[in-house]
This record gives sequence, C-alpha cells and structure tokens, in this order.
Amino acid sequence: MKINLPEIIIDTHLHGRDMDQSNKTTVKQVLKEAKSGLISISAFMPNTDPSIKDVPVLQRYSWLTSSERKKLELPLQFIWFGATDSNGVECDKAMSFSNVLGVKNYQLSKTGKTVTSGTIGVSDNRRIDEIIQGTTKKNKANAHHCDNPYIIARDGNTIEAEVSCVEKIIRSAKKFPECKIIICHVSCQKSAEIIMKARKDGVNIAIELAPHYLWFDSDKTNWNPGLDEVFYKCFNNLRGGEDREFLQNLLSNDNAFIIIGSDSACHTTQEKLEKKLGGIPSNQEMVAVIATMAKKLKLSDQRVADLLSFNASKFLGIPVPKRIANFKLEERIDDIQYNDGVVTNPWNGTTLLFPKKI
Repeated sequence: MKINLPEIIIDTHLHGRDMDQSNKTTVKQVLKEAKSGLISISAFMPNTDPSIKDVPVLQRYSWLTSSERKKLELPLQFIWFGATDSNGVECDKAMSFSNVLGVKNYQLSKTGKTVTSGTIGVSDNRRIDEIIQGTTKKNKANAHHCDNPYIIARDGNTIEAEVSCVEKIIRSAKKFPECKIIICHVSCQKSAEIIMKARKDGVNIAIELAPHYLWFDSDKTNWNPGLDEVFYKCFNNLRGGEDREFLQNLLSNDNAFIIIGSDSACHTTQEKLEKKLGGIPSNQEMVAVIATMAKKLKLSDQRVADLLSFNASKFLGIPVPKRIANFKLEERIDDIQYNDGVVTNPWNGTTLLFPKKI
C-alpha cells in the first residue's frame, strides 16, 4: 500500500516539559520523537514548569525550541502562550512573537483548582472575552481546553463537563466575528455536534482531534491488556465506543475545520503509576493512526494532507509548501519507545500502518 503525505506535517498540540520538568522529557527529546513520527512542525503547550505565562519564560522556551529544531534541521516551531486571570499585559506582549500561535486557555475554578494545567488557567468569564478579543485584534488564535472544573468536582471528568465548557466558549466567540477558536482534543460526539452547529451560525471555530480519541475508548477497545489502566488515563477522559466511531467518521467530512494534534504528554512510568497523572504519549503514532484510519475510511490522499497539514496551516497562518511525497505503508506492531523507555508507550502492541518514505 502507498500513500502521498505532505512534505510538512503539523502537530497543533504538543507537551514538551523541559526546564524544571526535564526528568519527564525535553524539547530536544520530543522534537526528535516528532521527527521520527514524520512531524515537522509542533505547537508546544504552556503548562510547563515554570508555566509559559510571562515573557521571560516565553523567551527561555523559545530559545530551547529554536536551538533544538536547528540541530534537527526542522522548520520554525510554535508555542501557545498561557492565559491567567491577571496576565493580560503579558498576553498582549506575547502576541508580537512570530513563533506564538496565540493564547491557550485552561478552565480554572474560583478556588484555583484545575485538572491539567498546574499553575495556569482562567476562572473569570469576563477574562475569556478579553482573551478572545485580544487575540482577534492581533490575528492570532485562541485554543481552549474544555473541562468545567465545577462539574468535575461534583461528577468527575464527564462528557457534560466538556460540553458545558464548549458551550461557554462559543457564547464568548459569537461576540467576536473575526476570532479564530480551536477546541482542543475534542473527545465526544456531543461536543463535535455543538461546534459544527456553531460553524453554521458563523463562528470561526475548529475541531482538534487527537489520535488517542480516534483509537482508544473507555470500553478498552485496542488497549494493551498487559499495561496498567493508568496508562490510558487522559484529560479529557476517553469516552465510549460510539463517540470514538463518530470522531473517526469526522475524518471523512470534506471540510477545512478538522485539524489533528497529538496532545502527546510524556509523564514518566513512575509518575503515572504513583501519581495517576493524565496524559498519553502519541506524537510518534499520530501520522500512523491517521494513515490507518485513511485506509479504513477510504480517504483520499488530498483529504489526509488537509488533515495533517493544510487545514492547520490555513487556520493558524502557518506557511507550508503544498509539496507532497510518496510513502509506502508498512503494517507492523508498535514497539516504539518514548524518552528511551522512561515513558511507557500505551500504543505498544497496537498494529498500525506506518508510512516509510519511498
């Protein structure tokens, strides 16, 4: 089997910890892993330690990504700047950086608790409006992790916790017709349907799909039975099989608002087992999962190119050539390591079609 893939593949959602969390992984390591998975451009998330919520840390992290991508002969890498209730001035300054795609917004409760972001997040709904307005003025994007912390505190990481937040972001987005909104790692049918309706209503909003929601589900479909269940814990949570199949079928839709982000999060094996952290390493499997889905769903090579590169390029303003390359698809059982084995790979044992350049 063969497939044509873009010369430049974009991952809109990558966690490269580094700095005070270099035990988990480094920018150098995740870019090396991205390249091995055929990803040329990655957009790094700000929930690092220290968080990318002020310009000095942004400069430090920009230096890391610039230095390592040059060594690996990769193009410019990008960063999402983290929003808080009080860093409006810093957000405005960050938008002038050419490597900053925009602002990432995590939901924070009034008590300061959030599920995934550590020390960053926004609790004031008025601040969300300010962020969207500010990024719109600078022609930057606004990415949202949608989980309602109050529903989570009461019921856990339910679909309703995700959906209620999606609805809130859309209400804000409708106030700013020129905005660019991405709902990160959409996990369920209900969220996707709400977003698609919002698009029909004129909201410029994109659905980001991550490979683990396309391949795994809470019914334990495709899980490795030899691994502890914590290695399939992520936020948003994996949903049921019907949701997974619905998201898979979205890949077939001929539209420009479906983009792919790995949401690769490399916690060490020890941390996953002891602290029960949420996150799945996935950037080395991202392209293989989409290629495997493409053959199952009989997607055209053009559709695959749009999903893996051109949709994100157009929506986020990332310039990429339209050139494509020929690849052979090799079916094999995944035995990839992350961070030289320090991070357990939940895809281990999964049969996928891996592209190899001809």
